Amino acid sequence: MFEGTNLRLRGFELEDAPTIIEHYNDLDVRRFLDHPFPLSLEDAKQWIRNTWEAPKKGRAYFFAIALKESNQLIGTCGLFAISRINRKAELMIVIYNKKNWGKGFGTEAIRLLLNYGFKQLNLNRICLFTHDNNLRAQHIYEKIGFKPGGRRRLASYFEGAYRDLLLYDLLASEFQD
Repeated sequence: MFEGTNLRLRGFELEDAPTIIEHYNDLDVRRFLDHPFPLSLEDAKQWIRNTWEAPKKGRAYFFAIALKESNQLIGTCGLFAISRINRKAELMIVIYNKKNWGKGFGTEAIRLLLNYGFKQLNLNRICLFTHDNNLRAQHIYEKIGFKPGGRRRLASYFEGAYRDLLLYDLLASEFQD
């Protein structure tokens, strides 16, 4: 478990599945994810079980983002596609409940996750992809220090249209926690 000012990153529990489904199946939440289909409760439980197994293989670490005071689940973040040889990983994050958007929770969770990736896992590079129309996320990533690094043209399909995915990355030497 890692704690910040307002948040903690903790492991998932099966009891988190209903909260995941409630918010993940909201179209506004799913809009910027690369998984456009709704999930069932059993899908969420299986995904949670998979998060428990992933660290054993050393290629992914996923965390529940919870409010520090109440331990209430508000999102998910993680590092995946980890290469120990190249010391790199991809980052993902989603804040589920729209009432928690714009409160700095995403920024705090990313900083906690970067601290873990760079200082505990000894990674050198962490990258992420975001949709070209996700301006709010782009602002957060740039504020944290991520640099634009490329574009995957028309790489994501959602709501009848293809969108570009933008690559952002951050090096350990650039990270300021």
